Amino acid sequence: MHGQRSSDSGNSGTLPEPLVLVAADPRRRTGRTPWRRVLVGVVLAALVGGAAVATVGTLVSQRVAESFAVRDATADTAALARIVVEPALTDTVADPAASATDRAAARARLDDALAGQVSAGSTVRMKLWSADGTVLWSDEPRLVGERFPLSDEDLEALRTDRSDAEVSELEGAENRYERGHGPLLEAYQAVHTPSGEALLFEAYRPYGDVLARAADLRGAFAALAFGTVGVVLVLLVPLLLWLLVRIRSGQRQRERLLGRALDAEVAERRRLARELHDGPVQDVAGLALSLGSVPETRAAATTLRAAVSSLRTSMSTIRPAAPERDGLRAALDDACARARGAGTVTVVDVPDTVLASPAAMTAAVRFVREAVWNAAQHARATRIDVRVRVDGPDLRVTVADDGTGFEPDLLDAPSRPGHLGTTLLREVAEDTGGALVLRTAPGAGTTWQLTVPAETEALR
Repeated sequence: MHGQRSSDSGNSGTLPEPLVLVAADPRRRTGRTPWRRVLVGVVLAALVGGAAVATVGTLVSQRVAESFAVRDATADTAALARIVVEPALTDTVADPAASATDRAAARARLDDALAGQVSAGSTVRMKLWSADGTVLWSDEPRLVGERFPLSDEDLEALRTDRSDAEVSELEGAENRYERGHGPLLEAYQAVHTPSGEALLFEAYRPYGDVLARAADLRGAFAALAFGTVGVVLVLLVPLLLWLLVRIRSGQRQRERLLGRALDAEVAERRRLARELHDGPVQDVAGLALSLGSVPETRAAATTLRAAVSSLRTSMSTIRPAAPERDGLRAALDDACARARGAGTVTVVDVPDTVLASPAAMTAAVRFVREAVWNAAQHARATRIDVRVRVDGPDLRVTVADDGTGFEPDLLDAPSRPGHLGTTLLREVAEDTGGALVLRTAPGAGTTWQLTVPAETEALR
């Protein structure tokens, strides 16, 4: 029956519901490493992460740039007040006892000094306030002489001689002539007359100018941020490629070393099998042939022939067929050799072509070797059926026997010395991330079914 094919997969007895001993766990699977997808994924992640960092940096720079633009506008207003307005001030402009002619002349002097600012259009409105809230001068003559309450910020600027700026709300009566120009930035600075009296100079600038300057600064920040990310990515991709090449090279080197170790083991097994075949086996076979020709020693010859058969079975065990070299059928036949040597009929049903990785086929051979020998040794089986099929992405291996069967609850009991078969079957499933299912009952035989990923890359 060696190598016989059959469509039978087990006995015809009624078996209970399958018991899942090991559930499939994708986390334990070692599939082929998709290096190209790893590279593309890392590059895309770097691009997305870099773009996110640059975008957040640009948004933050918007606020920073706007703050810088407001500060620049404040500094410009302060410089205008110190360099242009203050030198043009006279005590008359703030003296209520001065004649109307003298005050008009003082205002005309300010008109002449600030004419360039008005004509350039860099400011929408300018005002000069006294500490009591009276408008002493403005480029809008209708405001001159009117009195409005000063805000706490204005009074603080008068006391501390500091400059500041804020977005004007334009809702007060003093701002009625500034409406219609859009949002305005109100900047103010304390100035002093020749006699030292503190006055408040205000300038209203279009907020669009502030936003334009902020946009320029933001553009500079964005160019710097995206440029930096781009340079990092340009440097990162070659480094990543180098690392992936090194990792892949290291993996291949480990595989070559493992292959050499296995080749050395196989070579040693072949040497031992060859020495057994050319030496003791031939000697014992020749002796059995000689003894069989003499009636008085035929019984001894029969014993020697059995010893030769046992030795040949051991030779198959010492030098098993490799599934990737000799084919899965030959490897499974070798895995069943011990059971056949013990007198148990084994039937192997394997497709002519099995599309599975060497690691998956090796797992199948390990599983069949243990399951078949357990059935032959402990279940008193007279027939064992081995069936292999590729089911989609999985390699499915079934081993069914017509033995005594057992209660599944016995699997939870402590293992007895020498009974490691069930543990080894579990380990095969766990090492590949596969699943192990059992069907058995007393007197109904036993069916083991192993499912492993057909493309698993390695065994632990």
